[in-house]
Amino acid sequence: MKKILSQFAAAFGQAGIQVFTVEGRIIIHLISNGESRIKELLLASGSSYRGFYLALERLKAKGIVTSELDPHDRRARRIKLTQHDATRKLDELA
Repeated sequence: MKKILSQFAAAFGQAGIQVFTVEGRIIIHLISNGESRIKELLLASGSSYRGFYLALERLKAKGIVTSELDPHDRRARRIKLTQHDATRKLDELA
């Protein structure tokens, strides 16, 4: 487990993401659960509203996640991981 966490941290560390932060908790939730609504991610992050949105914007700016309208509820947005280098490295670990 320690080796997997180390490789996980290294893959995202190269992209400038500290995995044991709000950004890391968002990424871990998306890996575990797939694309998610913002509210689900906010709860999973354990962060304040402002802290969550700052972290989410950093992930968007780095190209790690994207945001799209929910096709079933146009009021909601869904967040998903992109095919960023860091996420591709995780696929190699699996």
